[in-house]
Amino acid sequence: MRYLVVEPHPDDLPFFCGGTVAKLISEGHEVHTLVVTDGEQGTLNLSYDKDDKLAAVMRAEEQAACKTLGVKNIKFLGLKNHFLEPTHELREKIVRRVREIQPAAVFTIDPWNFDENPDHRAVGQVVLEACSFAHFHLFHPEHLEEGLSTAMVAKVILGKTPSPNSYVDISGFIDKKIEAILCYKSQIELMQMEGAARLKVLGKSSPIFDNPLDQAIPASVTQIAEEEGQKAGLPMAEAFHVRGLGILENIKDLIGGLSV
Repeated sequence: MRYLVVEPHPDDLPFFCGGTVAKLISEGHEVHTLVVTDGEQGTLNLSYDKDDKLAAVMRAEEQAACKTLGVKNIKFLGLKNHFLEPTHELREKIVRRVREIQPAAVFTIDPWNFDENPDHRAVGQVVLEACSFAHFHLFHPEHLEEGLSTAMVAKVILGKTPSPNSYVDISGFIDKKIEAILCYKSQIELMQMEGAARLKVLGKSSPIFDNPLDQAIPASVTQIAEEEGQKAGLPMAEAFHVRGLGILENIKDLIGGLSV
């Protein structure tokens, strides 16, 4: 089966579905990713004096992480970080990529997860819409005039969700997930600097930030996977809300349910 991951920023994929992606690829499935922004403002390191410097670093980190997981097809849209809105223009770009890839299912972030990041909310909403309409030949007919075909997506798989209905056992792929996350050195640095600074304004500190954060990440990622796994009786898991598109959502119980 062919999957597409639409991630708002470089580094989103490994955190919310890295173990699942590695598992799917090991099983012979095909996984592509579309990175909507370059995450070019995500730093407190003043040596990045222009956002294109960080953008280049994050693209390289994304490529290294995807290589670790086995994802070979990466496309960057290069839209402005933290300025995304659920517009018709963004939806057209997602529809175009869906029609190029022809995935049966699409991963993205749950737009209803109370996330403070506008990019996460916007991309999640637009992906749902794009996948719902990509099979209509009268929707963006210019794509067909360019030689693309309509695309029939069966389901959208939402990560970072407050309402999971599907769990994937990633116990055999936790090392791959951690290795991919550790590729994002710029963002690990940000998490360390930002975490310590936010605690400081509260008059607090934590030994977590006394040493390089990449030393704590393996244990933290493993603990989260174990906690998710406990909810489903699995050793380690990633949790998703799998939503069938169109009539499939309404009759999913009648057809035996939908999984990742």
